[in-house]
Amino acid sequence: MPLHTEGATVTIRTKDGRTSTSTVYSPKGSGANGIAWLDVDAKYRALMPHAQFNEAQIEASLALIHDFERQTSVPALIDLLSP
Repeated sequence: MPLHTEGATVTIRTKDGRTSTSTVYSPKGSGANGIAWLDVDAKYRALMPHAQFNEAQIEASLALIHDFERQTSVPALIDLLSP
């Protein structure tokens, strides 16, 4: 796959005529780069309070998500994420 189909180029032109261009071929979180658990954790903790989850629910569900491969079923996670 050609590089240009994966990323983007942005050019910013200021009022005084200066320009700055930046190209990213594989953005953060893309298949080529993957995503770090620290980024997942930060986004999860930032968004979950908007869904009315308290800190204990957020941390417990995040711990289950981190350990999801070892889980034998999903009811524990569903219970934590149920109103």
